[in-house]
Order: sequence, then structure tokens, then C-alpha cells
Amino acid sequence: MATIEHFSTVHVEPGNQEFWSRIDVEHESRMMVFPHPAGLFNGDLVLCDFGSLSVAQVTTGPVRGQSWEVAPHDSESAFLHLVDAGTLELVQDDKRIHLDAGALTVLLGARPYSIAFGEGTCLLLVKLPLHRLTARIGDPVRWIGARTEARDTALLSGFLRTIIAQEAAVHEPAWDDAVSDVVLDLVALAFRRPAPPAAPRSTVGERWQRTVREFVDRHLPDPELGASMIAQRLGVTPRYVQMVFAGMDTTASAYIVDRRLELAAQLLADGSARVTDVAFRAGFADLSYFYRSFRKRYGISPKRYAAR
Repeated sequence: MATIEHFSTVHVEPGNQEFWSRIDVEHESRMMVFPHPAGLFNGDLVLCDFGSLSVAQVTTGPVRGQSWEVAPHDSESAFLHLVDAGTLELVQDDKRIHLDAGALTVLLGARPYSIAFGEGTCLLLVKLPLHRLTARIGDPVRWIGARTEARDTALLSGFLRTIIAQEAAVHEPAWDDAVSDVVLDLVALAFRRPAPPAAPRSTVGERWQRTVREFVDRHLPDPELGASMIAQRLGVTPRYVQMVFAGMDTTASAYIVDRRLELAAQLLADGSARVTDVAFRAGFADLSYFYRSFRKRYGISPKRYAAR
């Protein structure tokens, strides 16, 4: 069943964190939002849930410098940002996207980003399942940071305003599915133009490769190091981490083992530690696995390598 909730900061004390707790922005079906300055947001919110699809209308008051930090939330969702009035600026993966009235862009829910609102801005924010969006517009990754203009979004913005303007929840059968289907059809219409070319490997791909390589090197001694840990710490999905390593012609586990063996060889060459200590310092919790892997990589045992 569709649910509609209205919130306003008109009578809220500045910095009142309880207000944000009542809004329940960390609800399973919503995004995780942290206002800046901390706890302060001047404006109105209307939140609508239609099953797997959620719509929010965010209207800012006459206060400068308001922004949201959006935490990684859901690797299976995408967020559509449509500016109904005013302006805003989005930043994800060091890429800045400026949107004015009527402009639309899409971001992935698996990675953090920020929203800087202009004065008197009205944002229509739609969260929808990534697989359903993909079925309508193709790979949405190619649309990240791209923007469509007002002429392409008029029908979508009009429909979103209509469902948000309802005074009460709708209890008709299959209403949620019907709303979701219409929204997806209108999104597909807005993105009917040819998709922009994919970002070259020298930008996003190489930046993420450098990021994960540096992370691995800093955490080699940690026996928990793996794709899941990297994803959690960097705010992406394990699948995305594996895709980054695939771009390096390897896997997360193979790369980590190689780097640990290189560190172990360096420590053994220094001759300042026992083989057992070297294994643990390099992140190997299983000594027999360390010995087998080292011999396979260097052709001799760790002890003989240290004695050279």
C-alpha cells in the first residue's frame, strides 16, 4: 500500500536531531541522509513509498549552504535526481554534476555522494530497483553523471508532482505496481536519447584501481582483508570491488596473496625476523598455506630464501 508522510522544519529548533530520527531516514526503503550543518535542514519533505519504489520531494528554505551527505545504502538501487525548481550540485566519485530546473541525473546507491542545495530548491528524488531501471534504459552506469534536460523530463516531473500531491494514502489493489510501472516508463522516455560513451579507463577505472591497491597495501597484516572488507570500508559493493580487480586482470584474493608474498619476501631478505613472524606480519594466518604459496611463487622455501 502506498504511504505518504509530510515533514516540515518550520517549528523545529535548529540542530534538533530528534526531528531526523522521527523522519526515519534510515528506514530500510530509504536512503541514509546526514544534513550539514549537523542536524540542520530548513525546509519541507514529503516522503512516499510505493512498494519497491520511493519518492521524496525536498524543498529548501531561504538558508544558504545546506547540504546532505548520502551514505552508501543499497547496491541494488538507483537514485534519480530531478530538479523541479532552483539548482543543486551533486558529487559522486569526485565528479560534480550541476542541475538546474528540469534537469535529471541518476546515481548508484552503492556509493556515497553529496547534495548541495541552492536557495529555494525543490528536488524530486526517486529510489528504484536497479534491475528494473536496467531493463528500461540499459546499463545505468553509462548514465552516471549525465543529465537530461527539461524538455525530456516534463512528463516525469508532472506525474511525480501528482502522486506527491495526494492528501492521503491510496489503498486500491495493485496501486504500487501501477505507479512503479508508469514512473519507469517515463524515466525511459526521459533517457530516450543515445547513452553517452562510457568513461575512459584513465578516469574512474584507474582511480578506483589506485584506491584499492593503496587500501590493500595498508591492510596486508589484517587476516580479514578481502573483497568484503574492502567494499565495506570504501563504501561500495563486493561485486564492484571484484570488477575493479578484473580491470587489473586479476581477482581480489589473488592480488592480496601476491602482495603478501612480496611483503614476506622483503621481510625475509632483510633477515630481521623468523619465518613464522614474517608469515603473520604479512597477513598469513595459515602457516602451511604460506609455505606452499611462497614455494610456488619463488621456487624455494621461505627459510632457504632468507638464508640466501
